[in-house]
Amino acid sequence: MKESHVRHLFNEPGDRVRVRVGLGHAVAGQPRIAFAMACYLVWMIACCTGPAVALSAEGAGGETGLALLMPAWMGPLACMAAASVVIAVWFKKTRKVPSTPSWMVALASLMTLAAALHLVWALDTGLPVAARWALYALSSVVMGAGCALFRVEIDRVFGWIGTQQTLSQGMAATLIAAAALAVLTLVGDAAGASETPLLVVALVLPFASMALLRAVVSGFPRVRYFGHGLDVPLPFPAKFVATSFVQGAAAGVLFAGVFALGIAGGTGAVEGAAGVAGMVGVGAAVPASAEVLLRAVGQMVAVGLLFATLVFLRLDFNRLVYKVAFPFVAAGFVLLALLPDTTAVGGAVLAAAFCFLDLVLWSLGACLMKNMGLPATWIASCPGAALFCGAVAGSGVTLAFLSGVASSDAALLASLVACFVLAAALLLSSGSNLKYGWGTVRPGESSLATGDLAGIVKFVATERGITQRESEVMLLLAQGKSRRAVCEELSVSPDTVKTHVRSIYRKLAVHSQQELADLLAREREDLAADASERPLEE
Repeated sequence: MKESHVRHLFNEPGDRVRVRVGLGHAVAGQPRIAFAMACYLVWMIACCTGPAVALSAEGAGGETGLALLMPAWMGPLACMAAASVVIAVWFKKTRKVPSTPSWMVALASLMTLAAALHLVWALDTGLPVAARWALYALSSVVMGAGCALFRVEIDRVFGWIGTQQTLSQGMAATLIAAAALAVLTLVGDAAGASETPLLVVALVLPFASMALLRAVVSGFPRVRYFGHGLDVPLPFPAKFVATSFVQGAAAGVLFAGVFALGIAGGTGAVEGAAGVAGMVGVGAAVPASAEVLLRAVGQMVAVGLLFATLVFLRLDFNRLVYKVAFPFVAAGFVLLALLPDTTAVGGAVLAAAFCFLDLVLWSLGACLMKNMGLPATWIASCPGAALFCGAVAGSGVTLAFLSGVASSDAALLASLVACFVLAAALLLSSGSNLKYGWGTVRPGESSLATGDLAGIVKFVATERGITQRESEVMLLLAQGKSRRAVCEELSVSPDTVKTHVRSIYRKLAVHSQQELADLLAREREDLAADASERPLEE
């Protein structure tokens, strides 16, 4: 690798300071976003928690028996996938966005209804079989719709605040959610009902989350916020969708594998006992306090690793997703295959890996919305549908492969998944990904593709909160013009230029025109197309 390429893998000392300060200021400036997302994460896990579902209760000769079991989260995940597809198709045809104040109240009510239906289904095991199936199906549909719609709203906020703040808020939300889940599980274990506190708390989380989001959104310009990206072309985000599907499939294999082996070991009953609850990218189960605490530790490790990565390495989604996160996931499956008697090690690594990948992909979506001008509804629903479809597909394949039997097949399956994830990383990795928005921008439409200086300046300015006038000054400075020339070009006073320059330097953590030029040169090099790489054809 060329020395210049190695050097530009790492942040300069000034960039490290900027990242550390920026991450802290982001959370301190808008803590309600992190708490809103944490409420959503806990609600989603609660609505995926419950007893195993009996797909068939008839044994040989007609006697009652257990022929086939399904984890409680399969239904909600399938409905999330279907709802995301419907939202994507509807938005592409209508280009409409709900923006009335009553919309969030309606969405919170829908999510609360889902939590209530799920609570009744999970705890009232004395209902007739037909009634329980109808209740499970209804709660899954309502939960799937609520989850898919909320993803759009939280993505809309992330698209407004940008990549760096999304990373900060996501890391904070993950830590808050992990702590809340650990506390609720410990309280439930102490009371002899590990799931009950979580399921009950889920009833109030939707309105808490929506109240926090409404307070945040009230400070944004309404027309620009809801109208962002409504008039842009909407090519299918092929690479983003493929990446999300791989993530979901790998997570589905893990969650279903834990479920199937738990059933085989006698730890999963159909009625009354906790099944394995899953949520893609955030956590896999709430079966026992030890496992919850282990997963919480894994999530804290993921947040720490991501923080260190952002501080020391240049923010490059291609590297973070395919050269860090995907191999991280593969390593977890390899550990499961090599240490079948010590699954806690591989499970902890996978918990951290999926958390890391989930945070990076959330921030990638924010980048595509803020820097590429794409609408939140499209970016949330298309990859979201692929994520949940992948989880359902991975879970189904795993349940069929293992058939609920603890055997060496589990190690073989883990090895196959590791190879699948690594192969996907090799196939999907490309230096052209960001320029073409992971398939959301057609070749030739992005100014980043040619390394155009104006496009690079706009990209940096959008992400770092630089105003339109400051962007004009920054472009002229990047072109090597003196401050006097900037004054003449923009017809402003020297004091005005001095104020803009001081603001630009502060936001970018640079101290001179040369440092500004060097920063933009690094950005241009990171975004420059490699001659050997071709964008994904539409």
